[in-house]
Amino acid sequence: MIRKGILSTLILIALTACNMNFAIPGNVSPGGPTTYPQAQIDLAVAQTYDAQTQDSQSVLQTRAAIASNTPEFTFTPSLTSTPTFTLTPSVPMVSVNVETNCRTGPGTAYDILGVLPAGQSAEVVGRNSSGDTWIIKLPSNPAIICWLWGQYATTVGNTSGLTVYTPPPTPTAAAGFTLSYQEAVTCGAMFGFRFRLINNGSETWRSYKVDVTDSNTSVTKSYTSDDFLDATSTCTATTSLMDLTPGETGFTGNWYGGLFAYNPAGHNLSATFRLCSNDGMAGTCTSKSISFTP
Repeated sequence: MIRKGILSTLILIALTACNMNFAIPGNVSPGGPTTYPQAQIDLAVAQTYDAQTQDSQSVLQTRAAIASNTPEFTFTPSLTSTPTFTLTPSVPMVSVNVETNCRTGPGTAYDILGVLPAGQSAEVVGRNSSGDTWIIKLPSNPAIICWLWGQYATTVGNTSGLTVYTPPPTPTAAAGFTLSYQEAVTCGAMFGFRFRLINNGSETWRSYKVDVTDSNTSVTKSYTSDDFLDATSTCTATTSLMDLTPGETGFTGNWYGGLFAYNPAGHNLSATFRLCSNDGMAGTCTSKSISFTP
């Protein structure tokens, strides 16, 4: 076994032979205890810590530089408009911008069943072949089906599959007039009478016949004309109406061939007027009678 003293001597000789110099740490005094290996370790650790600290400071400086050079970014959410959905009715609907009559058929010759107010909608159940009139359920009474002129109408929904309605027969025009006695008319020695007629129907009158009967003498005088002549009390015609249109007023009587040869003043007389829609007492005709005493 090699003794400790001999081993120390051999190590010292080997180190000297290799010319190895060791720096003595500053905190180790010459001639002091040989503790420098631990001092070297402590120094290495301290140097490593300093290096790490410098690296950490460098990283922090780099981050700060990047942050200062990066423009500020502000997130602004993109607003997307909400889509608008238009509901299409399951059945076609119609509305008008002007109050419109709803009739029994397509045209003013047909009777009015009701009115569709402006802005109100009605269900459409059909149309005519030309597409200018809609057949609807009257909103005020859906049990009524009537024809609505499409001049002021706007429809929504699919109308392509609607039933095409055939117009009903044109109704017979309501024939009517009022009759009133005005005065006696003197034509020299002849006597006649003047009457007032008002057309209060939908038919235009184009001819008439008047029969005047004196009940006291049983004499009847007749007169027929295609013109509604007005006369003064001296038997002079002042106005000639070719026809008597709805709402128009005319004056006529039994002149010329219908005059009496005597003065019937105070007698009981009657006059029967028959008006017709065509000249020559043809077409649609209606009659009315009146009793009077001149």
